Amino acid sequence: MKLLQKILVLVILLLPLHAWPQDGSSSGANEDKRLIQLLDDGSHLATSGKPNQAIEYFEKVAASYEEKFRDEKTRLLFCARWSVESLRYLLEAANEKRNAKIVSSNWAYAYYLKAYSLQDLGRVSEAKVMLERALALSPRNSQFLSELASIYQGEKNWTTALQTYQLAEAAAREFSPPQVKDAELSRAWRGIGFVLVEQNRLDAAEKMYRQCLELNKNDSIALKELSYVLNLKAKKGDQ
Repeated sequence: MKLLQKILVLVILLLPLHAWPQDGSSSGANEDKRLIQLLDDGSHLATSGKPNQAIEYFEKVAASYEEKFRDEKTRLLFCARWSVESLRYLLEAANEKRNAKIVSSNWAYAYYLKAYSLQDLGRVSEAKVMLERALALSPRNSQFLSELASIYQGEKNWTTALQTYQLAEAAAREFSPPQVKDAELSRAWRGIGFVLVEQNRLDAAEKMYRQCLELNKNDSIALKELSYVLNLKAKKGDQ
């Protein structure tokens, strides 16, 4: 992934981390601040081309939560970025007659960011495992779903990639925080469009990219992909 794309992704994700603390105590707030700083520092290393060092920071954050909740056996644990997502997890657990606890989204993002660094190192299978761990904690996180879908996309597993991008779209519509909703919805739509092109479903792909541009007329990736789709359709029409 290009450096600029990484930076944009990290900016998008770090805003919810600061906006939705789960522990209101002073000690909990201080620990949350410390772990956020580790994520920030690791993110700067990741975007500076130092993925191995970045991974060490993300692992420290993950290990902190793994140890804290090591003996948690009776409750389901979820990470949520804001109240709407949190409520959904609690309601789903209640419907299953299970107890649940919402914990800081720092935990899930530690896995997510580690996955990014692992992909930079070409360790894609390990990155997939990290994303699956992140999704076990945050199953309605559109950002995580789109990233996992992109791995399926890289594997040319078009059916699973499409299904996962569609889950990301649904999650963005219902559960993404307002400040990142459009970005995460567009990410899912672009992914869907890419897969549809590979499946030669050009009309449907065109629709996806036009939706992106209705949301953000300056979406350069959608503009480029739409141009590509229109050229393909023109060539087919000439045959």
